[in-house]
Amino acid sequence: MLSLLSLAGVCAASIAAAGHRAPAAYALTAAALLLLAIGVAFRLPLFVPWAVAFAGADYVLTRTGGDVVDGWAAVAGAALLLSAELGFWSATDDPPLRVERPVAVRRAVTIAALVLTGLLVGFLLLGAAAITASSGVVVAAAGVAAATTSISVVLRLLR
Repeated sequence: MLSLLSLAGVCAASIAAAGHRAPAAYALTAAALLLLAIGVAFRLPLFVPWAVAFAGADYVLTRTGGDVVDGWAAVAGAALLLSAELGFWSATDDPPLRVERPVAVRRAVTIAALVLTGLLVGFLLLGAAAITASSGVVVAAAGVAAATTSISVVLRLLR
């Protein structure tokens, strides 16, 4: 259920900013929500990445053409990641098998850490994109160091 809410939040933000692209946004939103609902309800994990891809395409479609970096892109990316992780977890969960509590807690903590790290990396990349080219070499070096550090944190969490 949380995966559907997370995906619906991204799709709602896309529809709110759709403008003249509203028909395409409605179609992509419907496809994304329907695919995720089917994937979770009928335990078809193959549908989950397609749902997230349609929602991501919906978000990108409604944000194209502007000359300003979208400050909510990091939040939308984290919400899509959360939706994908929870949707896949729901689609691959087998109700007759009882999962031990420590395993479920560890998986939930891992997903939370992954989403928060993705949000942090997204904000760092948005900040780097907002810096103009005239900032100088020191700021560019700091951006590269921050990006390298964030990638190493993500790789460390994956182990």
